[in-house]
Amino acid sequence: MPYNLLAGVRVVEASMYAFAPSAGAVLADWGADVIKVVPPGTLDPMNGNPVAGLPDREVGVAFMWEITNRGKRCVGIDQRTDGGQRVMAALVGSADVFITNLLPSARRRFRVDVGDLTAVKPDLVYARASGHGPRGPECDAGGFDHTDFWARTGMAHAASQVSDEFVPQPGPALGDLASGAFLAGGIAAALFRRERTGQGAVVDVSLLSSGMWMFSPGVVASQLYDVDAIPRNRHHHLPNPFVAAYLTGDSRLVYLSGIQTEKHVEEFFRAAGRADLLADPRFATAAARAENAAACIAVLDEIFASRDLPYWAELLGRLATPWSLVQTAKEAANDPQARSNNFVTTVQKGSQQYPLVASPAQFDDTPPALTPAPAHGEHTDAVLLEHGFTWDEIMSFKESGAVL
Repeated sequence: MPYNLLAGVRVVEASMYAFAPSAGAVLADWGADVIKVVPPGTLDPMNGNPVAGLPDREVGVAFMWEITNRGKRCVGIDQRTDGGQRVMAALVGSADVFITNLLPSARRRFRVDVGDLTAVKPDLVYARASGHGPRGPECDAGGFDHTDFWARTGMAHAASQVSDEFVPQPGPALGDLASGAFLAGGIAAALFRRERTGQGAVVDVSLLSSGMWMFSPGVVASQLYDVDAIPRNRHHHLPNPFVAAYLTGDSRLVYLSGIQTEKHVEEFFRAAGRADLLADPRFATAAARAENAAACIAVLDEIFASRDLPYWAELLGRLATPWSLVQTAKEAANDPQARSNNFVTTVQKGSQQYPLVASPAQFDDTPPALTPAPAHGEHTDAVLLEHGFTWDEIMSFKESGAVL
């Protein structure tokens, strides 16, 4: 069963791409009734456009649309028309939350800005997803996650320090999905206040704000130490040999994320069959290993290259050393731990099954149950009937192009 934490909460979402829709998807995961508004004649860019670089193969799933719109209902409304405005007012009048990533000029043009909608629903929680935030010289401009979240915040610069070229964002919608989860959390907090006080809210999250938050150690340290960034180092120049990735004999990378005590270092070297290194003054203490980090890394390179991954997985699995295989996305999708916790789950749509990743929060020790994303305008008739429109009115709207 889907979560029911937000059962009875209705969300109207007028947005496209991935940031704002992913916030709606999280709220739908939590049990809200999310009604996505789309223009009748135009598909969302996420609804069918393939991601560059993937094989030219028909898989039957517009996966970016499914990720960001699962669990919603979808209505087609042309907000430029009088009929569309009438339908939108009815939807907002029954809603608790309105989510949009429309630019300020578009919000004003379609008459869905804060003042327009709070006149219809005074206690509305109005959530704005933006590129740069609600104030400042760029508040009216749009943005994308690979620019505002990745490049502008310092993350891309930090990643590129250890590369011979600019390192692009690791995948599509990385900043969008993180920002959408933050926006969903802000909406939930605003709903909590409204439950206590009756007061609505305007909730703002931007790609720039969420990127700054996620990279805040680098941003803050740059100011305190007057540096461009926290230095990043290539493998052989790392300051801590036990925070590094090592290549196994079968060419897999094993990442160590730190050994905390001398006891654990001793355990590792003994288990790896290199107890002799404990008598080497270059590696006998943490201070000595730091001073001789390059030499220690070279020795660890040799140690890990001497055995294949199964050996290291078994050995590290019984030690206190924090570690992970550097997995591919395909391996992550089938990670037994991720599958055991339903972090990746299966959705049924007609006769087809396909995977989706659940939003991060779980409740009451129960895995989430996800449902498919709707087709473009799939629920127009049903939603309008729920809102008191007659069949004659709906047909009139359709004939005028106001709804799909």
